[in-house]
This record gives sequence, C-alpha cells and structure tokens, in this order.
Amino acid sequence: MAKRQRVALTDDERAERRKHERELTQQAVAQLRSSAGWQRWLTVRAQVGPRRYSVGNQLLICLQDPAATYVAGFRGWLGLGYCVRRGESSHIRVWAPCPPSKKKLQAWRDAGAVPADRPKTYFRLEAVFSATQVEPLPPPAQPAPLQPPSAELEGDSLAWAQGPLEQLAGELGYSIERRALRRGHGGSCNFADQIVTINEQQSVNAQVSVTCHELAHALVRHDRQDDDPQLDYAQEELVAESVAHLAVAFVGLDSSVAAVPYLAGWAEAAAPDTFERIAELVDRLARRLETTLGAQDNASAAGDTPAQDAATPIAEPAAA
Repeated sequence: MAKRQRVALTDDERAERRKHERELTQQAVAQLRSSAGWQRWLTVRAQVGPRRYSVGNQLLICLQDPAATYVAGFRGWLGLGYCVRRGESSHIRVWAPCPPSKKKLQAWRDAGAVPADRPKTYFRLEAVFSATQVEPLPPPAQPAPLQPPSAELEGDSLAWAQGPLEQLAGELGYSIERRALRRGHGGSCNFADQIVTINEQQSVNAQVSVTCHELAHALVRHDRQDDDPQLDYAQEELVAESVAHLAVAFVGLDSSVAAVPYLAGWAEAAAPDTFERIAELVDRLARRLETTLGAQDNASAAGDTPAQDAATPIAEPAAA
C-alpha cells in the first residue's frame, strides 16, 4: 500500500489553521464562566482518562465531547489493551508536545550548540479517541479496567481511605478528630489549631468525602504557590468542594456535581484569566489527594502523550 504524502500548507492555510486553534482554545476556557460549564468540566475531569491531561486539554475534551469518560491516542489504547475500531475517526483534538527531531538537534550541535538557538518543543493538536470508539483486544491481551469500582455515599467500602488521608493530614501538620456533631454538619477545619473535625455519625464513605473537603481547605494554605489566585470565603468553598468532588470520584464514590457551588457574580467582575487560574488550582490540589489515594499514571504505562502533557499551560502555543 502506497504511503500517503503530507501536503504542505500554504502560509494562508497555516494562518487560518492557527486562528481556528486559538478560537477553539478560547471557547474551551470560556466554558468556565457559567455554572453549567464549570460542572461539565468537573464531570469530565472526574473521569479516569481526562484527568491525565493538563487543564487546557481537559477543557478541550469537555468542549468537543462532554460525555467523554476515557480518551487516549491510538497507541495509548493499544497499551491499555484496546484497539480503535476500523472506520472510526477522531472527533477530539488535544495539544500534544512535539520535541525537536534528532536531525534538528544534530544540526544545532554542528552549528556550535548555542543555547539560545536550541530547537524548541512546540505543541500541535493531535487526534485522540474516546472509549466509545474502541474495543478490547483479543486474548492473550488483558484490557485494563477504565473505571474504578463504584461506591455509594451511604456505605463503608472506602474505610481503607481513612488511613492515607490521616497520613496526608499529618504531613500538612493537621490532626483528624472524629466525634458527634449536630445533624447536617459534616465537619470543619480549624486553621489556628490545625485540627480537622469529622462528624462520626455519618457513614464511613461520607466521612471520607468530608475529610477530602476539609483537607482541600488545608491544602489551599499549605500548598500555596506565588501565582495562585487570591480567594475570598465563597471562592475557597467552591475550590474545596470541587477538589473533594474530584478526589472521591477517583475512588468511585457517587458524588453529584450539582452539589458544587458556583459564584454567579464571577463572570461580571473577574479578570479574564481568573477561571483558568482557579481551575488549575483545583486540578493541582485534586492531584495531591488522588496521589494520596493511590493514583497511578496509566498514560505512562500506555506509552501515550498525556503523561508529558500535565505541565503544559492552558493556552499551548501551536507552531507549524
């Protein structure tokens, strides 16, 4: 079979493609300015597959396929024990890093290896496929499970998670106390005394959910970085509830995204990059809790690009 040759784009075609890519990225970020858009992002981010990507790519996935549960490149699916069905075409594009070729690097070395002239990694939109477009490979392949076992809020199947969460609390300088609190009060985080209090009258799984919420408050302060947005009380509550939702979803807990609060006034008063910065904060703190609860990077095992993608900015530059 003859190998297809890539047709070089004209300057006008290349400029039009870049314009389209910029508009797609802008539309993806703009979703966060509405309550429904924020909740859609959380729903996609809570899935096993999209959480492996950067926030920018999560938003792109959310924009192009809000129902996506797991996405990966062609080779990534093979590494997970699945194959893309014949005839399927990708409807999702994400930013992927494109490091300089060996040929370009060697030419740079031959020219004197001036640091300022070193060929740079650029990003381009690459096709990925959703779980609805693949099927398991036949034996002896062993397809990897794509979702964790489900857990109900009124249950005790997550009792194992209490130990790791207590260990994280200790690393942050906090202790966890469990005692009876008034009805409807799940727990609290005392920043001055560094004590997280959990209502022991709740189910074990509900206690795990509340513990994630209160530890998210602690992480906002302990894991603070210079470029993190300043949060008022209501904004921090949004961050804590969003982080908790993602963390418990990681271990399969059925948590309604509709319970996540949203600040209707943000869209009018917030700076253009506020939503992106808060989403990045939520994603970073959620990853800390997911790691505590045993997160594994399936992307690396699958040989796909998302593992390299986690540190890329939201507005990845696309160079030809």
